[in-house]
Amino acid sequence: MLKKNKWLIVFIVVALVAGIFLSFATFKTLNKGNSRSGETLAAETKKQPTQGKKDSKVLLVEFGDFKCPYCGAFESKIKPKLEKEYIDNNKVEFRYVNVLIHGDESELGAKAALAVNQYAPEKYWQFHHALYEQQPKNKDDVGSQHWLTDDLIQKQLQKLDLSEQERKQITTAYRDKNGEIAKRAQQDHTLAKKEEVPYVPALYVNGKQIEDETDFDAIKDEIDKALEE
Repeated sequence: MLKKNKWLIVFIVVALVAGIFLSFATFKTLNKGNSRSGETLAAETKKQPTQGKKDSKVLLVEFGDFKCPYCGAFESKIKPKLEKEYIDNNKVEFRYVNVLIHGDESELGAKAALAVNQYAPEKYWQFHHALYEQQPKNKDDVGSQHWLTDDLIQKQLQKLDLSEQERKQITTAYRDKNGEIAKRAQQDHTLAKKEEVPYVPALYVNGKQIEDETDFDAIKDEIDKALEE
């Protein structure tokens, strides 16, 4: 009887583990498909920082985190190709959504960038790129080291050729823990959860997630298909 109960317990444990694994696999599979719809994602990211042709036929949306080393690699290796092929010549629109994976530093970077977009939008992408450039060279240090600081942000703001009023407005806005910019940063993160973004960087073309954000040819194929539709 004892032996029988032992096997019953083993069977239950295995069944539970299998159920958890299946649920996880299903979650990942569902998340790897389309966003709820391209139109929905376009509407929900309307106020995000944008590049290229506004309200273009093809919309690219990146979900990223300034503290994520893989987002940094996307910014340095894939994004310039997208800009050259599609963004700078107004073939597509590109938007960015902050995901706050690495806690306070992720939030600080997001708030600073959103504040720049609020008060000096023409300087946003310069600042966005500068934050990613400040990532430590060692990939493991990007998420673990304390580098995305208020001092670093102030140094990058100094390089933007802002007016004194703009700099003060941006600084006051991103340092306000309960202000509008702080709410915007949290709204970005909430949107990522709502869209069930599985990881960062995550790139969507008209609501469809690219399976491999490191493969420019695959991204190009999806964009070209969307342009031809």
